[in-house]
Amino acid sequence: MKLKDLRNNLTVQLSSCSFEEAAFEADCIAADVMGLTNSVLRIMNDSEVPDEKVIQAQELVKRRTDGEPLQYILGQWEFYSNSFYVGNGVLIPRPETEMLVDIALDFLSDRKNPVCADLCSGSGCIGISVAKADKNADVILLEKSVAAFDYLKRNIALNGVSNVTAVNGDLFSGPEQLGSIKCDILLSNPPYIRTDIIPSLQKEVLAEPLMALDGGADGLDFYRAIAEKWFDCIKANGMAAVEIGEDQGNKVKEIFEKYFAEVTIHKDLFGNDRVVTAKNKK
Repeated sequence: MKLKDLRNNLTVQLSSCSFEEAAFEADCIAADVMGLTNSVLRIMNDSEVPDEKVIQAQELVKRRTDGEPLQYILGQWEFYSNSFYVGNGVLIPRPETEMLVDIALDFLSDRKNPVCADLCSGSGCIGISVAKADKNADVILLEKSVAAFDYLKRNIALNGVSNVTAVNGDLFSGPEQLGSIKCDILLSNPPYIRTDIIPSLQKEVLAEPLMALDGGADGLDFYRAIAEKWFDCIKANGMAAVEIGEDQGNKVKEIFEKYFAEVTIHKDLFGNDRVVTAKNKK
């Protein structure tokens, strides 16, 4: 079978399951089994694909049509132009979260040897991306899940960052578990989906760990804990920046205004509330 025919066959199978980006996903799977990048794949259409590679691709498509996330199937995913290991037990990095990295790097740009803490860090994609872009920063990654923490450690090695410290700990236990740390910026993309909404999520989203999705009855449990427990670990004139659900801007702003100053809601490229930033009042 020629590569162009394999790509077309995979696209048809994925389209039959109403995947919006069937052609892109088909190319990702074909590239993975062939050991190629997507860009190289497109110029090798007339290449012959060994039978064992065709079988391997069909097996991956079956996993996808059964509802397994594409990112888990491939085992790695790109975030902020960096590669991260992902799989069962860790939240998949999403492009909208890159906004947190942009905000952090802009805020830290004029600070000497800044300290950054990334809470509920999951794969470590946020903190590691900050550490790679700002090598003068000391970045601490806090993650409770043992499964996610394993990915986090592997991603630190994969990205070759030496200015990162990983801590297996719980956001709700407060900053004491990090010692006497004082942060220039505190980042978090915490669980923020309401508990009652979770059963209605797409099948592939439900394949991700529940503890990375469930934000409590109103979806705001983690924001309250950040404001109440972590405020004191932020330096004078420091900042907190958190990702939020698109309908949570005003609610998180109200929580943070009890502790922080200059609380601001930032919208993403689609005009949805996406990040809340807050300055230390001190």
